[in-house]
Amino acid sequence: MMERRVRQKHWALAGGAMAIAALWSCSASATLGEPESSVGTETQLRQGSITESDHGRYRVHEIRIPSGTLVREYASPDGNVFAVTWRGPFVPNLKQTLGRYFDEYAAAARTAHGDRKHLEIRQSDLVVQVSGHMRAFAGRAYLPQAMPSGVVVGDLE
Repeated sequence: MMERRVRQKHWALAGGAMAIAALWSCSASATLGEPESSVGTETQLRQGSITESDHGRYRVHEIRIPSGTLVREYASPDGNVFAVTWRGPFVPNLKQTLGRYFDEYAAAARTAHGDRKHLEIRQSDLVVQVSGHMRAFAGRAYLPQAMPSGVVVGDLE
């Protein structure tokens, strides 16, 4: 019983730490589920480097933000961002990155289970996977229903 309480407190602290990191970190970029035309409109992003590549079924925008984190945004042929991944010393601003899905993520993060270095939220309309530790974070968020035909989760690096 005591071990269970300690574990529950540990999860509450881990979830709170991830939420704080998401809100206090660097700006991200285009927003999940929104048009890719918003890529690079954030002030800090204009200071970073942005490259684009076409992979046939989707386009990828790679943004190296000033903090050193690499953010990749995946846009479908219709021009909407269906996935975002990140890797680097800081978590991007998830409120900006997830946009209208942020509240859903935050609510689910409070009740999610896993271990202290991993958080996975899997819902019908949103999947968010976050892992890492100080100065080494990685994650991805995607909209399963918006992924183009033939694109699999493994394509989202």
